[in-house]
This record gives sequence, C-alpha cells and structure tokens, in this order.
Amino acid sequence: MMNGISGVGHVGIAVTNIEKSLEFYRDVVGLKLTGLWGKPYRKNRQCFVRIDNMHHNIVFFEIDETVDRAGLDTTDTAKRQKPGLHHIAFEFPEREDWLLALESVKAKGIPFVSGPYVHGHEADYYEADDNGMGFVGGSGS
Repeated sequence: MMNGISGVGHVGIAVTNIEKSLEFYRDVVGLKLTGLWGKPYRKNRQCFVRIDNMHHNIVFFEIDETVDRAGLDTTDTAKRQKPGLHHIAFEFPEREDWLLALESVKAKGIPFVSGPYVHGHEADYYEADDNGMGFVGGSGS
C-alpha cells in the first residue's frame, strides 16, 4: 500500500478533437486554458486547463483516429490511441513520501513505463495498472 499521497496533481485525458474538447471545458465548464502545445514541436497536440491556481488540473492529449493499433504496447500510455482516461498524477507532499512509494512499487514488482526521473525540483515515475492506464507519482519538493 502506498502512503503519503497528498492529492491528485492532474488527470490526463486522450481526446479525438482538441478544439471541441477545449470549447466544451473552457466555454461550458468554465476552466481556464493555460497551455496549448502542438506541431511542429510535438507529434500530437496537448492542451492544459485549470480549475484553481495550479498550472493545470487536466491535460488533454489529441490522438489520431487513423492510427493502426496493431503492434502497439498497450502498457505504454504514450502510445495508447484510444479516447478516455490517459493517466492520473498523484502528488506526494515531501520527497521522502515519494521515495517510500517508489520503493513500494518496486517491491511489488510492478514494471515502470518510464522513469523514475528527477527534473528540476520535481521527481516523477510512470507506471501502468492492469488495464494499461497510466499512473504518475510525483513530488514537487
């Protein structure tokens, strides 16, 4: 069991049309746009929206509906080409809590999709559950 989670940092959702998703979540729900990344810098577009004073609470990943799914590793959330929940990012208040969670994941033999990483003041690791849904454990301290 992982202890020390202080909250959900953000939720990632795969969508088929970033404009329609942004229009709905910004204009209907009332979320604020904080970032929109796209070509030529990224293969697929990403959109960040917020509820509160964080940079983002939700990130949308645009997927290509024409992608041939044959041969894709379903545990690699970056390659999963299906609309719906992409990942949940849990936050840990202190680096020590993050390290304990990291050791717990390793001890259970759960494979990492990516990481662990330490970049700047943040530390993250990425894993997938039995359904291939991404799980991010991160600490900002």
